[in-house]
Amino acid sequence: MRTWLLLLTYCGTRYAGWQVQPNLPTIEGEIEKALQQLTGTFHKVLGSGRTDAGVHALNYPAHFQSSQNFKAIQWQKALNGLLPPDIVVRNVVEKPTSFHARHDSIGKRYVYLIHNAQQRNPFAENHSWWIRQPLDLKAMRTAAKYLVGRYDFSSFRASHCSGPEPVKELREITIAETVSSWGNLIMEFEANSFLQHMVRILAGTLVEVGLKKREAISMEEILKKRDRTKAGKTAPSGGLYQLAVHYPTDLVSWPKELLINPFKITENSEECSRYFHYSSLLSTNTPTKC
Repeated sequence: MRTWLLLLTYCGTRYAGWQVQPNLPTIEGEIEKALQQLTGTFHKVLGSGRTDAGVHALNYPAHFQSSQNFKAIQWQKALNGLLPPDIVVRNVVEKPTSFHARHDSIGKRYVYLIHNAQQRNPFAENHSWWIRQPLDLKAMRTAAKYLVGRYDFSSFRASHCSGPEPVKELREITIAETVSSWGNLIMEFEANSFLQHMVRILAGTLVEVGLKKREAISMEEILKKRDRTKAGKTAPSGGLYQLAVHYPTDLVSWPKELLINPFKITENSEECSRYFHYSSLLSTNTPTKC
């Protein structure tokens, strides 16, 4: 039995999330169906995490095991010939039998895209969150400062979330302007792992700060309460993109040119005080110096 690691990119608009669900189209379900068509046998595909309905992925790792005598490039070409056009296998590599796409990860990164403008962009539907009112980015960055670190994020998870460990290390938040066909503002979040809906609730709460519906300092109290009703609304799923899953470099190391990140920060790096970029890996929660 051999273990194969897939690097996927997919548009989540038509799907009910990653995980297989009865009578609903899912990313996992489509890949397992393609594998069965290809080999004649069922192969369980294990993802690096669950994405919600409508959420997109840019660089998503998943793995499966097979006794088939295929080469990596054969798996890639055959699967891409069978999968729908909104799911693409961008690379396949063989890994040790013990490898697990989720259990072996040491960090994850998501980006949330906002279209902050007076007029709606019809081409951005299901790919960003349209917010007509101007957002106060300075206030949002101040609020984000209170969220970076190791905390109990119970206030920022779905009310039905069954994850046994609500304490997460939110390592970094970046809020910046970007150039994209679908939006002009990004919020990037990196943590050791995330709770269900955590990124979308963080995004929704920070937007409420930007709209002056909340004070930045209220983030401290929201964290302390550990109560979902104290945080903001859950941001729409279409604006969320899985950006990266991190592994020890001796276990997984993708070539940089293979990884997709279409959301480039527009500010000059020498003017990084214009956007928020804090990291719990620093000795104190202070802006990164350029």
